[in-house]
Amino acid sequence: MKLSAVFILLILSLDVAAFSMGDAINTAGRQRMLSQRITQTYILRGIQPDAERHEKVFARSIHEFKKNHEKLNNFHGAEKIRDQLVKVEREWKAFESVALQPVNKQSASELFQRSNSLLSAAHTYVVQLQQVANHNSAELINIAGRQRMLSQRIAKNYAAKLWEVSLDDAETGLQEDLSEYSNRLNQLLESPLNTPEINDNLRKAKDHLSYASRGFEGNMKISEKRQIQVITGTTDLMLRNMNIITEQYAELLNSQE
Repeated sequence: MKLSAVFILLILSLDVAAFSMGDAINTAGRQRMLSQRITQTYILRGIQPDAERHEKVFARSIHEFKKNHEKLNNFHGAEKIRDQLVKVEREWKAFESVALQPVNKQSASELFQRSNSLLSAAHTYVVQLQQVANHNSAELINIAGRQRMLSQRIAKNYAAKLWEVSLDDAETGLQEDLSEYSNRLNQLLESPLNTPEINDNLRKAKDHLSYASRGFEGNMKISEKRQIQVITGTTDLMLRNMNIITEQYAELLNSQE
């Protein structure tokens, strides 16, 4: 075997070894978020068809979901729950076939519903990974990762409500998600495993939620275009901040392995 081929195999083996249980829970949790982010941007492409940003986020999110699934598929620390990952893949294929259709309200409504089915399958896989890990910090990764998802489901429900897609579900879901996001933040803040850095980031998340809530409550006297920018921009801040927190919890678990 040539030296270059040996080197490539060594790098690949190091990559697999470096992907730990904490990383797997974090990555699987991102799949929940991406199911909602893809749907959100699909709907936003209908509301603002000339906005290049929505197209870029949409394409990037689909690419990431596929890349993440490949990582999880190659993770050997969760062979006993592989059947659930197969279910996630099946839901993804049905979801993707709709997501890649031209944007219209009928497809948006179908994607909205399929995003919930994909989310459910992905969430079950995260919970099963948490059970395999069997450590308190694994639960924190799951909860913080769910907050990432909630930030994007909040934005999805907001966009669906604005474009009048699955209107009843969107209105109900928006209020439920805002409430759950707030409650889960309080739960995370009470964890004795938190580092000072984690607590600082959690407090930032509360500030982001407070600001976004003003827009949902109609307290911002701005145009619809500007409101979309504020809501999606703030929920993206919530996403990025909770992503940092999730990675911090993943590091806690990795340090225990």
